[in-house]
Amino acid sequence: MNLDFGVLITTFGMVLLMEMGDKTQLLVMACASKFKTRHVFAGISISIIILNLLAVSLGAVIGGIKVIQDVVKASASLLFIIFGLLSLRKEEEEEATCSTGTSAGAIITVALAFFLAEIGDKTQLSTFSFSALYPERPLSVFLGSTTALLIADCIGLAAGAVALKYIPTRIMALISSFLFILFGLVSEWSALRSNFGMDETQAKIIVGITAIIALLAAAVILIFQKKHMKDSCNTAE
Repeated sequence: MNLDFGVLITTFGMVLLMEMGDKTQLLVMACASKFKTRHVFAGISISIIILNLLAVSLGAVIGGIKVIQDVVKASASLLFIIFGLLSLRKEEEEEATCSTGTSAGAIITVALAFFLAEIGDKTQLSTFSFSALYPERPLSVFLGSTTALLIADCIGLAAGAVALKYIPTRIMALISSFLFILFGLVSEWSALRSNFGMDETQAKIIVGITAIIALLAAAVILIFQKKHMKDSCNTAE
């Protein structure tokens, strides 16, 4: 279990390069517009540690069970879309929720979203590969991969927090919603093509139907939200 800095630096460099600009880094930016910075950091930290422990300790065993990856990919696509629709909630409701002791819920939500986005991703698969290549250096692989993911995703977290200072909250909520739904559709496309073996036409049809349903749901949420605001204004008068 001694540290091998050569293995640590190699793992760190490869994982960092793979994670920069990856969908999970963008996902962290989206989460930063919806949750407090400390909650997002705690959520991604927990998820990264769990993911890398799985990658290093179980490695090829988990990676070889295809049905697990299929279910996870399908679940992730739906979860992202649901998160996107929830991002359209009225800001006042979100602020009230954040102020009534739901930090644990926010952390769990971020951790779960990050976990589903990252599991089976190229960065986790690279950690699988390094742990298999250096079975006698699991601690070095774990520390290298974990540090790289934390640095890359903290960059995304900082970018999201800075953007929130200069962009109105409502606009950030809409951007966040769009990104979550987009991640869901991309994840669905990937799962249908890679995990369920559908051809391009079949995948396009299903993803298109999902996109239409998501857009209709978003429109309904926005309409009801607007109506609620009008009702509130009339009541106040």
